[in-house]
Amino acid sequence: MAEQQPPVLVKSVPPQIVNEGAAFGPINLNEYIQQPNAEGGTLKFVAELSDGSALIQGLICTESGTLGGIPAPGTEGGYEIVIYARNAEGGELTTKVSLTVKERISMLEGHQYFTDLKSKIWEALGQNLPLPEMESLIDRPLTLVEVYYLIQRFATLTIWDVHNLEPPGEIKKLQLEGASPHFQVYDRGSCLVGAPTDLFSHERTLEDALHTARVMAREAYKRGWTVELTGFNKMVRACWVEIQIMSAKNAKPLEVLHYEPTEADQKLYHAEEQGRMRGSSSKGA
Repeated sequence: MAEQQPPVLVKSVPPQIVNEGAAFGPINLNEYIQQPNAEGGTLKFVAELSDGSALIQGLICTESGTLGGIPAPGTEGGYEIVIYARNAEGGELTTKVSLTVKERISMLEGHQYFTDLKSKIWEALGQNLPLPEMESLIDRPLTLVEVYYLIQRFATLTIWDVHNLEPPGEIKKLQLEGASPHFQVYDRGSCLVGAPTDLFSHERTLEDALHTARVMAREAYKRGWTVELTGFNKMVRACWVEIQIMSAKNAKPLEVLHYEPTEADQKLYHAEEQGRMRGSSSKGA
């Protein structure tokens, strides 16, 4: 039998940059590290930080080679991730990738200005005094960071039951297992609506929105709807991916109309589906 060859680095994993609380990846490591001969079998991956510690909170690396997650609050900084790829014969390749986690996108700039102005406004209203001059607020230029922050802050998702032509009806609150307490899900008859519980809460993260979107997707699947998705793009993506996973898991597709998944959507789905299939195989072994 010919000697087995170790895994090879096809191309380097480029440096990665992500914000705290934002979705990172997923990166399919099999696109960068491969087994040159089929006899080497499937590669198994492990990742850690260069100092030997575990990946930062919120990130995972699956055995099948999916690196991704959502960096937790407090993980801002620069990191060097070491990736190990091993084949069935014990051949191993090690490579590194730099990761920069930036501060969570927020309206930190000018935060004290708005806090002080709000206090002055409430004080004036309480004492029947003239309102403070707000010309500087009106003339203040709006930054792209603030625009994105506002979009994310007011993120909502609506899942429409396409074949139900009735207008949205009575609002009924749903208690769905797994939904974030920072989001409320409503049943309107012809649609499900997910919206922030408190619009001005600073505790709500993007992860809360994505978890809720996936829970809503499972509810729509359980109802057997043909759906159309509207709302915050990242919640729509999470919903679409979850619907694909449920469809594959139950061998019963649920149709999503008027949505063209991007390449990133497809990669995310296939990475998660591979992880689910491997998990099922391990349980059955």
